[in-house]
Amino acid sequence: MGGDVPGGEVLPLPPLDPDGPRQTGRFVFHVADERWEWDDDVFAIHGYRPGEVEPTTELVMRHKHQQDRALVEQTLEEAVADGAPFNVYYRILVGVEVRNVVLCGEGQYDDGRTSGKVDRLVGYYLDLTPELDAETAAAADAAVAASAASRDTIEQAKGILMLGYGLDADAAFAMLKWWSRNRNVKVREVAERLIQVAREGHVSHPGLRRLLDALLDDLTASRTAREDRSG
Repeated sequence: MGGDVPGGEVLPLPPLDPDGPRQTGRFVFHVADERWEWDDDVFAIHGYRPGEVEPTTELVMRHKHQQDRALVEQTLEEAVADGAPFNVYYRILVGVEVRNVVLCGEGQYDDGRTSGKVDRLVGYYLDLTPELDAETAAAADAAVAASAASRDTIEQAKGILMLGYGLDADAAFAMLKWWSRNRNVKVREVAERLIQVAREGHVSHPGLRRLLDALLDDLTASRTAREDRSG
């Protein structure tokens, strides 16, 4: 969802349903002075009125669920270091409420630079909490019960999102539902399009491929060693 940002343009924000809840908002993180800029919707996602607080790094991290904080810190540090597009799925704490969000973005440079430590990170938040809260197991089953083919398509699409965004199965389905509601198309149609894009190779990433190659190599080596011992 982050995509490339040609010419240093701001990342495109996903479309919104004007009659639905505001679930997306932009952010900018200025690296040199660790200064954050939030739009009104990011304030709302964190439980604040616009301008009510100053969004410092300390405040941002304080809202992270303790079990997710290290993952978010590592993701942002790596993005600052090389500017590569990133996304991370995690939980934020708003009072006693836990919200499930996806943070997407990438680095931007000043003075014509194109590599190294970035000058800022830009991107957006996507709050999946409304979809997750609205979906019971029965409702989720009903949404994909049209046919076995539809279920298979949606499960494949969920798998793509789980791998690409680090989501669990429920969050992947919530993202499909969010796209469906905001695009005003059926979940199955969103899933089919996502699978088509994946098959065309538009969501591949060298780092992910290296991780998968290493995993498969390790599994193959382990199997070969077992076969040698049994032989």
